[in-house]
Amino acid sequence: MKKLPFLLLWFCLAAPAYSQTTFNHQYNFDFPFKVLTSVLPTDSCYYVTGIITDTTGGSYKIGNIFIKFDLQGEVEFLKTLTASGKFYETWLGDLIRTSDGGFVDIGLAKDSTIKGLVLKYDNVGDTLFTKEFFNPYYPNASFLFTAAIKAGPEGNLWVLSGLDADLTDAHNGDIYLLEFDSLGTLLQTFTYGGPQNQIPRSMLLESDGGIIIGANKSNTSMVRQNFVSRTHIFNIDSLGEVQWEYITPQGQLFDRARDIVRAPDGGLIVATGKGIEHDINGASSRLFWFPYIFKLNAAHEFEWGIELRGTRQSEGFSVKKVVSASDKSGFVGVGRIGEDVSTGEEVLGSWLIKVSPQGDSLWARYYSFFDGVKTTPEPFDLKNTPDGGYVVVGQTHPRQPDGSTTQQAWMLKVDEHGCLIPGCHLLNSAEGVESEQIELVIYPNPARDYLNFQLRSTNTVKEAVFRIIDSKGKVVRECRTSNLSDTYIIPVTEWPNGVYFLQYLEEGKLRCSDKFIKQ
Repeated sequence: MKKLPFLLLWFCLAAPAYSQTTFNHQYNFDFPFKVLTSVLPTDSCYYVTGIITDTTGGSYKIGNIFIKFDLQGEVEFLKTLTASGKFYETWLGDLIRTSDGGFVDIGLAKDSTIKGLVLKYDNVGDTLFTKEFFNPYYPNASFLFTAAIKAGPEGNLWVLSGLDADLTDAHNGDIYLLEFDSLGTLLQTFTYGGPQNQIPRSMLLESDGGIIIGANKSNTSMVRQNFVSRTHIFNIDSLGEVQWEYITPQGQLFDRARDIVRAPDGGLIVATGKGIEHDINGASSRLFWFPYIFKLNAAHEFEWGIELRGTRQSEGFSVKKVVSASDKSGFVGVGRIGEDVSTGEEVLGSWLIKVSPQGDSLWARYYSFFDGVKTTPEPFDLKNTPDGGYVVVGQTHPRQPDGSTTQQAWMLKVDEHGCLIPGCHLLNSAEGVESEQIELVIYPNPARDYLNFQLRSTNTVKEAVFRIIDSKGKVVRECRTSNLSDTYIIPVTEWPNGVYFLQYLEEGKLRCSDKFIKQ
């Protein structure tokens, strides 16, 4: 077979066309600060709740937003809930549909004190009612937060909260569970505590009327070193009595159960983090968390666990959310990443990770954000989409040179392989070519608010450079990295519309270039 000249073996391939919708959007909404905290996908749209700041009328307000997006991530309508002298915040929101076609979510109402909040919306996002509740020890203790909400078969609502419990020590917390009827009337409450600080975060309803609660037991808010932190999962019956519990082993550091899903065989999949204590000085230490997913079998016994560090060498973050793959092929989690080892500048991003039903790592998709300032993307929620893919909502946190930060609402839709750029899971191959090839893929093109691109190559390099130049040949952005499998995301919202060129340089030599349009 005749061999092609070497220089012809390095080339760029155009991205093929795919039918499944994926996108990566940042939203301004004409508010100074905005974050998306919960998403509910349907066959025809995405319903999302979040938080905004509003200065309309000269007064500073923090309020709730309810948004309907179409399947391409475009806003169909947006409703707000604000009030002078009161803040509404859904930081750990958990939007769910109700049997009457409406929606409910949870949050906090803040004025002179902090109160828990249940919000009821109609089918077009208008607020029907807000029900507030105090810390049960109020006024002697006031702090509390809401962590999860679930709807029971009779339309009743279960709300999981955490609160300060020990009036002599504000760091000692208890778990506070409340039941409301469909109109928001409080029916009953249960409190679970102990000598250690307990922080709830997740909840599952059982078919027999029982409830599984995910939390942790720790002393991390009470001490500066010699930390204790253990994932705590327990089940209560319909009367609120504890039926069983599981606590991770003593002497090891585990984060709270940030999310729980039911496995097909009746077990539980738990999203959390595994910790390492690092000494800072003789009097204090710091906890580093790495993503960790484990499974309890149907008898509530530990079956397997997997620590997910990927290619990143610096400390990571716990798994924030986890869902079952639609085809039962495993479980997908989302979290944040921080990388400052393999490149000269800090890369901050998010990643999706998938493990098999047996606890084997199947894939990891990194989404690295580059910008002229440090941009910290933070996922708040992850859900399955009806087409078999996944949607993530959250915020980006650009840190300006003067130290100030801004917040931008963020939504990411990927396919069933975790790909923003379709085909990211495929290996490069070209029949008849005996050397390596490079595929530089930009998607979509034209770009709107983000430039999303990926280099697909079997080549391994110590240092690679991506460079963007405008139509006049001026360099507008340059990124250094050695993690070539990442999907790279560069905000281009403020760039002038026009033609740009994305170049890939390897060890100082231009290897590939492709054109894109900003509009």
